[in-house]
Amino acid sequence: MNRIVARKTWFKGLQFHSVLAVLALMLLAGDVMAHGERAQLASMRMRTVHWFDTQVTPLNVKVGDLVTVTGKLVTSEWWPKHMPSIEETVFLNIGVPGPTFLRLHSEVNGVPMMRSTAFPLGKVYEYKTVLRARVAGRYHVHPLLNVKDAGSLVAKGSWLEVAENDSGEPFVNEITTLPGDTIDLETYGLSGFGGVYFWHVVWIVVGIAYLVYWLGTKRELFIPRFIRIRALGQDRANELLTKNDFVVSSIFFTLTLALILTGYLWAENRYPITIPLQTGLVDVEPIDIPAGDLEVVVDHATYELAGRSLTMRMNMTNNGTSPIRIAEFLTANIRFMNAKVGEGEIYEGEEMISRDGLTVSIDTIAPGQSVDVDLVASDALWEKYRMTGLIHDPDSRFAGLIFYYDDVGTRYYQEVGGAVLPEFF
Repeated sequence: MNRIVARKTWFKGLQFHSVLAVLALMLLAGDVMAHGERAQLASMRMRTVHWFDTQVTPLNVKVGDLVTVTGKLVTSEWWPKHMPSIEETVFLNIGVPGPTFLRLHSEVNGVPMMRSTAFPLGKVYEYKTVLRARVAGRYHVHPLLNVKDAGSLVAKGSWLEVAENDSGEPFVNEITTLPGDTIDLETYGLSGFGGVYFWHVVWIVVGIAYLVYWLGTKRELFIPRFIRIRALGQDRANELLTKNDFVVSSIFFTLTLALILTGYLWAENRYPITIPLQTGLVDVEPIDIPAGDLEVVVDHATYELAGRSLTMRMNMTNNGTSPIRIAEFLTANIRFMNAKVGEGEIYEGEEMISRDGLTVSIDTIAPGQSVDVDLVASDALWEKYRMTGLIHDPDSRFAGLIFYYDDVGTRYYQEVGGAVLPEFF
């Protein structure tokens, strides 16, 4: 008996300390400063989607102002075989901390993206999303793709400052419904009978009543009773659930079903005109990668841990009529720039850039020339953004985009990839 009492006391103490721990975590929790894109596997960031030319404008707005997110992406032909493919179902979205913006419009290659679509691999897609600032604050805004069964693929983010509007009035989001009524979506359906507040109160009352019954001062919880019955013998297992417990549980079960049915019938009568959620797919015509006249064959690649650098040996053949200059290598949202070429636009607020992180053994390839070129992408960003984990992947491969220009400044790019071997010394 003393053991049973001791266990009951231990369980009560555990419950009390658990509640205190949860409250302490809630009080000490700070603001979320980013979206955890560094947590994704290095191979996943390198070999799924190459985001580039991402631009968020403007970077300083007020509540109610519009924000435009534009950019391009290339779906990698080195897509991991173990991941569900983006060629089946994908949805263009924006990653922000909570409902701080309204999405007014989004498109890919000029096609409205109110629904999901599918992206064939090895193609270019130009996207645009228009947002309206809803809540004042400082936010890290990311374009992202939600891939069915694979999760979110996140692009690099830009910091966006949202200030209060000049009037100080609360944000209003008015629309006109099919019957012609004008409503504010910020407050519509919150108050009144059958509103969000009403149903919250109803279910909270039901939940509290259920907890009061089971947590009454004269009643043991289910687990302590189970321990006691186990100690006294399995032949008394029926005492775990008494007749009163069965009757009260049946009443709560019946009441719950009645409330659900009542709410459903009331909503059907109150809102007779509804539109179901749209789940169809739209077709987007892909754009071919503008590779130009440069032919690239990857010979081998190595990653040096001590130097935090990726070295790629490539054979490049210029089949065009003008010289080509290698300007940039992009992988996992990190841009390694060739300072000798100095091409490539850097947008306001853009992060994850190594301005002199790309070293090219031969900067310019003459027309008709075929040469072996060493590209070395080296910077502390490999470590900062947890890219060194690629050496732990059982399928150690890399992928990225190389950007190059002709003599009149026309930009071309193409994807390169292959196996990568680690160098520890």
